[in-house]
Amino acid sequence: MGDTVAASKSKISKPTLEDMSTLWGGDTDAKHLNKHPRAAWFRESKYAMFIHWGLYSEAAGVWNGKNWHGIAEWIMRRAKIPVTEYEKLAARFNPSHFNADGIAKLAKDAGMRYIVITAKHHEGFAMFKSAASKFNIVDATPFKRDPIKELSDACAKHKLGLGFYYSQYLDWHEKDAAGNDWEFSEPRNFEHYMNTKALPQIKELLTNYGPVALIWFDTPGSITREASQSLYDLIHRLQPECLVNSRIGNGLGDYSSLGDQEVPLVVSDGLWETVDTHNDTWAYSRHDHHWKSPYEIISRLVRVASLGGTYMLNVGPTGKGVIPPESATILRLAGKWIKIHAETIYGCQRSPISLQPWGVATMQPQTMYLHVLEWPKNWNLIVPDIRLQSPQATVFATGEKLQLSQRKGIITIKIPPLAPVSPVTVICLKFSGRLSVTGIRRILHPGLSNSFEAPFAEIAHCSNGKRQWMEKFGDWHHADVIENISNGSTLSWQFDALGSELRNVVLEYECLPAADDSELEFSLGAARWFFPVHTTGNGHARRTRMRREILGVVQIPKAGTYSLAIRATDIKGSNEFIIRRVVLDPVR
Repeated sequence: MGDTVAASKSKISKPTLEDMSTLWGGDTDAKHLNKHPRAAWFRESKYAMFIHWGLYSEAAGVWNGKNWHGIAEWIMRRAKIPVTEYEKLAARFNPSHFNADGIAKLAKDAGMRYIVITAKHHEGFAMFKSAASKFNIVDATPFKRDPIKELSDACAKHKLGLGFYYSQYLDWHEKDAAGNDWEFSEPRNFEHYMNTKALPQIKELLTNYGPVALIWFDTPGSITREASQSLYDLIHRLQPECLVNSRIGNGLGDYSSLGDQEVPLVVSDGLWETVDTHNDTWAYSRHDHHWKSPYEIISRLVRVASLGGTYMLNVGPTGKGVIPPESATILRLAGKWIKIHAETIYGCQRSPISLQPWGVATMQPQTMYLHVLEWPKNWNLIVPDIRLQSPQATVFATGEKLQLSQRKGIITIKIPPLAPVSPVTVICLKFSGRLSVTGIRRILHPGLSNSFEAPFAEIAHCSNGKRQWMEKFGDWHHADVIENISNGSTLSWQFDALGSELRNVVLEYECLPAADDSELEFSLGAARWFFPVHTTGNGHARRTRMRREILGVVQIPKAGTYSLAIRATDIKGSNEFIIRRVVLDPVR
């Protein structure tokens, strides 16, 4: 296809912008790229920097004296700012403190392997010199510099890949694009917008800034298959090695982008990424100081890496072009740990064992790295489901040798009373020959909270589902749940206990008012009792409210195999009650 989109009879439908999940575009099957040379760098990188920066950074979450809490890059849409008023931001947007080399150096110090920056977000403002639209940082602001060119040079200097975010469907500045329904009405000529702005600007990005690692599209909405295909073909014609994410829409793309801020419990094979942000917003907001700690960043990174994915963490520079100092300091602190533990992350394969109460594992040939996120209190680290030849265990960062034993598909490692490395200790398991997976066994790990998650339950007369919700606008949260629960529904998990234990039984659930006072039955071994569930609220349109409730204490009498089960006996309402997980907490 050429660099134009042919006219299509299909209309661009009005998007439901208050529920952005409808615009993500879903996943794509990228298994065909698993062994493709073009994908090798992406598969091995594991960690990247996302940058949201634009005119919205100058507004910083405030418009006409009103604070707009939530994601700051949507302020034009949320405050319904007229185009001519919003354009006035450009006159004062002068990021005189922007230092491309400093940002690239920060990404390098943080342990990131490539950078993706917003070349054009939904506001329609280009952060590069563009002949296709004068609404760009060189022509419309006093800055008069091209930060994308400067960042391209800095990334080349520091041997970082560079990719571009481009909003292909939403453009609130253009009457023919989607999204601005407070000023522009139907009919819209979307093909005109694509052919005169989107395609030309993407071509500029692919021809003026050297090798491009990837193009990161967003919110495809009801974009036509022809339009998505035109974008996809243009990219691979101009830069055959450039990757495209799944949010190009219509099932296209080279790899899957999960939902914003989604760190999954399970994921299929293939190339995929999680995109996350350092605080709650993506663009800079003067009121959002909720930074993830070094421990949180590391734990989310290694959880994604353990499932074979890539973790892209966002930062939001200010209107002056500076990454907030608290954010930069935390990234560097996490980066010091990552530098020491680089071998346990970059290029690693997904783990043969699932998420454990103590943490996750990553793999290299004949080596397993155990990322211990929760340090066991009983001086034993248990690794189930595998059998190794001649295993040897050491603390990765110090080389300290650890004793271990192996019996019936369970490896038990003797560990120090206190974690020797902060914030996360990694234990290295070296072995000979091939690793044997003995089967998925759930072990009740002594001294640790053990979560029995929805995707791993045996269920009858109910179904698995997902919930995604915002705490503040755009601050996404995700949960795997069991839904469609009615009278007679059952869910159960089988596990092996290693000895006698006393445990609190905790249920995490949502209960809408119509299901208030529904009754269920809990059973574990000989223990059996009925309990009610209580309303967790009215079910705000954008929020799921989970209650964490202790159902009681259960005695596990001895080592053996047990079944933990929940049975619905008196459910009120229709699909107004969901279960996220059951947790067995040690009684301390």
